[in-house]
Amino acid sequence: MAEITAQVVMDLRQKTGAKMMDAKRALVEADGDFNKAVEILRERGQAEAAKRTHRATAEGTIAAVQAGDHSAAALAEVNCETDFVAKTEQFKDLSQALAGWVLSQANENVTVDDLDAAQTGAIQAAVSKTGENVQFRRGIKFASADGVVESYIHLGGKIGVLVQVDGSNAEAVRGLAKDLAMQVAAASPEFLSREDIPQATIEKEMEIYRNQALNEGKKEEFLDKIATGRLEKYFKDTCLVEQPFIKDPDKTVKMLVEEVAKANGATLTVKRFVRYQLGQ
Repeated sequence: MAEITAQVVMDLRQKTGAKMMDAKRALVEADGDFNKAVEILRERGQAEAAKRTHRATAEGTIAAVQAGDHSAAALAEVNCETDFVAKTEQFKDLSQALAGWVLSQANENVTVDDLDAAQTGAIQAAVSKTGENVQFRRGIKFASADGVVESYIHLGGKIGVLVQVDGSNAEAVRGLAKDLAMQVAAASPEFLSREDIPQATIEKEMEIYRNQALNEGKKEEFLDKIATGRLEKYFKDTCLVEQPFIKDPDKTVKMLVEEVAKANGATLTVKRFVRYQLGQ
């Protein structure tokens, strides 16, 4: 039997990311043949990855990658089993790499079905090294032809946001988009504006507010007026442009956008936003 030195075991671990005892066993099985041991670990790692795919992945992180000119950005949610693994540098690096890959894709919405061999291999390597089920859950990218897309990561990767503002790529507009991304992370709007709310949702809210007022003993003839007033509050709570700005509650987001547009001589449009929350 060939001699298996500690240095060879260490070299095999560095090349494959395998645990020490797994590397040593593979070398013994390969009778000291380094390349064969690599193959054994790769095959075994893939088999172990398959075994782990049924495990729950309740932890993980959301990573963001920004284009250098701020015209595009992407988010990727990557899941694992424990918070301990989610905080490791290897897992963070994998998540950032997957977010960069999402940014390079033609599709805006990216799913696990879009993973190529390189990304799948990187995930399987993470499974082998961490001993946990690691999965790419979802990804999304925004790109603007004449504006900016800014990202924001909140609570150490628990929340990730993209905001697209069209009309200018000026530094002040980048700052505006970043502020709006922070707004979305903190205030969690459901819609961009009231025009984006489905009519069925509005009718349902009105029905709820009428019933509330009726249960409070309000007269029948006042129910519509009361419900309309409460619907306005609903708009301010759920629509981004109508929310009070988190850094200055005396102005709305719409007012903030108008101020920045005027100051920069531009016509700005908050085009869209997305908010990823880990596990949702």
